[in-house]
Amino acid sequence: MTRNRQITIRELLAEQGKAMKMRLLAGEAGLDRYIDHPRMQKPSLAFAGFIENLSDYRLQVIGRTELDYLATKSLVEQKKVVDAVFDLRLAGAVITRNQTPPDIILEAARRTDTPLMVSELPSSTFMTNMMLFLSHWLAPVSYQHGVYMDIYGLGVLITGASGIGKSEIGLELISRGHRLIADDMVEFSRPSPNVLVGESPDTLRYHMEIRGLGILNIRDLYGAAAITDTKRLRLIVELVPWDHIAAEDRVLGEESEMEIHGVSIPRVPVPIRSGRSLAVLIEVATRNQLLKERGIDSGQEFVDALQKRIEQGG
Repeated sequence: MTRNRQITIRELLAEQGKAMKMRLLAGEAGLDRYIDHPRMQKPSLAFAGFIENLSDYRLQVIGRTELDYLATKSLVEQKKVVDAVFDLRLAGAVITRNQTPPDIILEAARRTDTPLMVSELPSSTFMTNMMLFLSHWLAPVSYQHGVYMDIYGLGVLITGASGIGKSEIGLELISRGHRLIADDMVEFSRPSPNVLVGESPDTLRYHMEIRGLGILNIRDLYGAAAITDTKRLRLIVELVPWDHIAAEDRVLGEESEMEIHGVSIPRVPVPIRSGRSLAVLIEVATRNQLLKERGIDSGQEFVDALQKRIEQGG
């Protein structure tokens, strides 16, 4: 399941008002309008009369250049273009460099209930910092079932059929010194095209469900060192029944990937069988992934060496 995020101007002021040195000037009635895209716009062309590509769901940044250009027009022309822009019922607009906006802009913001803010920061600094914040806040979100662990610094998602023992294996990994991020439901956001970051939904954070024991608070049981809030996803370990693995894959392993929200993540199937230490196998799979990321692929090296001996008649 995937959903896109949004943020209201009210939330934006609460979260970033102080950091961005930003305060509200007008349009309080429109504070529940929302932004759904991290990129901002500067309405330079809009003040020249071209408003076709102006988005009402993006934050508009009005800097010194826009205000200086607006001042070159007659009052009638200024009112015409400003009214046309604010009649779009923008999500919000920010005046940078602590500049005092002309009365025409203030009146248009009040008339259309458009939140109009001012920031002490210059436009370039404001837009860079705000985009960093919005890129994280508005990153698309996917939900996956499984146990999400920090193992040797890698975010590892343990998946498998319901009742196969994911939480029990996660608990064993915690007892071996690794850290829990999420159990049962994992929330993955995509802050950039090839990066997935996983965390626990607030209601489930730090808790695990173990059949027979009920709901356990891992932070209370093992201490703060046994949990962490977020990690980039680097490996998926899928627990599968022993007889679901082909004979050749038991020797050479199965190379595959799983796509989550458009990002391909390496996937390793681990067959379950009585007597196998699955926690150790997952640790080894994680170490092996670390080696692969450093350019060391033991399985491929074995296949290459074997192929070479065959070609040489060995």
